[in-house]
Amino acid sequence: MSLYQTLAAMAVLLVFLLLVARQNRDLLRVRAYPELLARLLPLLSAGVLALGLPLVMRYTTPDNALTVLLVYLAGTAILTAIMARAVAPEERRAASLFRRREYEAAAEAYKSLVARRPLPRHHTALAASLDAAGDPEGALEAADAAVKLDPKLGLALYNRASALAALGERERARADLEAVFRADSNRRLKRAAEEALESLGKS
Repeated sequence: MSLYQTLAAMAVLLVFLLLVARQNRDLLRVRAYPELLARLLPLLSAGVLALGLPLVMRYTTPDNALTVLLVYLAGTAILTAIMARAVAPEERRAASLFRRREYEAAAEAYKSLVARRPLPRHHTALAASLDAAGDPEGALEAADAAVKLDPKLGLALYNRASALAALGERERARADLEAVFRADSNRRLKRAAEEALESLGKS
């Protein structure tokens, strides 16, 4: 592998690192650096292995070069996948429960996460689970905690608005939904906030 190929591989990894960091801006805002590092670790390990590949290839004979390259790359991919799977298994389990609409079980899983690592994203997910399970009071409390820790987390504002609307506090819900557009929110969340605002206006 030439120097240029190595640099190209590192450039691709850097792009992925920046994308992962961007997706986890909430962790940066609350300075949860160990959590962020855990999510970057699979890519960082792949980068280290990519840097070591030219050295390996230098001492490889022409007869087995392709085999060595394939084994090395396969090992890199497997190691990266294993490390990625090892990151936050509790979060994956809780998210899986929520996707399966097992909201009470998801809420219990997120309560456990909040007890160990009270990050805004965990409070936010707990709020969504409790709201879906029919406990708007608990959802409001969890969403309040999330917004207090990270006022720029758009999903926390959206979930608090949902709980407030369920409790009949329409004006506060509207204020939170409007704040979603000024917070850290993706397009899908902003679209959901627009629909929720329209729904509040009709009812």
